[in-house]
Amino acid sequence: MQKNFNIQIIILVTCFGILINSCQNNNDSDQIEIRNHYSVQGPEILQNGISVNFRGVNVLQTFGLVEYDIMNQWNVEILREFIGNLREQPVDGNAIQGSDGIWYHPLKTIVENNRASNKITILCPFGWVNTNGEQILFTGLNPRSQVFYEDYKSKMRELAFQFKDQPDVWIEVWNEPYNWNNENNYSHQLWLSDMRDMVNNLRMVEGFENIIIVPGNEQGQSENTILTKGNELLEDNYNIVFDIHAYEKWLLNSSREDIVSRIENIRANGYSVIFGEIGVENESGIMPVDHFLEAANLTSSTVLAWVWNKNSEDNNALLTDEGLPNASQQNNYWGTTFKQFMAN
Repeated sequence: MQKNFNIQIIILVTCFGILINSCQNNNDSDQIEIRNHYSVQGPEILQNGISVNFRGVNVLQTFGLVEYDIMNQWNVEILREFIGNLREQPVDGNAIQGSDGIWYHPLKTIVENNRASNKITILCPFGWVNTNGEQILFTGLNPRSQVFYEDYKSKMRELAFQFKDQPDVWIEVWNEPYNWNNENNYSHQLWLSDMRDMVNNLRMVEGFENIIIVPGNEQGQSENTILTKGNELLEDNYNIVFDIHAYEKWLLNSSREDIVSRIENIRANGYSVIFGEIGVENESGIMPVDHFLEAANLTSSTVLAWVWNKNSEDNNALLTDEGLPNASQQNNYWGTTFKQFMAN
């Protein structure tokens, strides 16, 4: 289900004050210092061979680079980077202005800044902007049915080539695919076919051994297709982590015990999973989150909040305009709730 936020407002708020010429390259590839190696073994994510889990946030740095001081105070460890204009997104070089009139920072700069602050980066395509400047968000779409699919694959290979041999950069193949009620000719076999194609597209880049993130079905909220077809995807693939998004289908009409049971069932079947998004507001309105975060604590799950943004008017934004936790009765005190979760 598409999140209840206005992309254009987020872009305008985040882009305010952007410095067009600030994105010069800082380091050559031979200067990269990788501190940690990440891999997947069964249900475990390994850092230098040791099982780990992380807590983090979704960020909008393609529109404007963040300051890390507040992030470090919150103990943010992993960042999922929103790529809303995959076609024109600069990978290296300087900031560019897209067909939509928005200025975009290069991914190389974002990754290097994240690494300097000791944070893992997940690069995730959220949308495509055509030559008319019109944005098509990926959420709810069948990937291979899109007219830009082959161009999408070419751009994703460009990302894989740029960040190969950099294991602290993970790439997610698609944000929230397929209809949230399994309509539009969805089947688990379609999911398997699409995911194989998108994963193989990245692996065909020589030297790309990085972790690949694969979403569930029902716009990312369901683990059913993972439990049904995930083993077939893993038969000829490696370093795969599955991504589930915790909105209505996890937060409503559920208990802490229900969520613990679902997470444990996924892992018992041998699948490594993260919760790439959780927020308090979606199409159904404001939702409870405490029981989910308690379950995540009990199961040592990797969880990333939606969204790290200074916007007092956005219930899902973790920060106010002033950079304080965005917390009020109106948004179930989301900012302080997730900050406390990060501190546990």
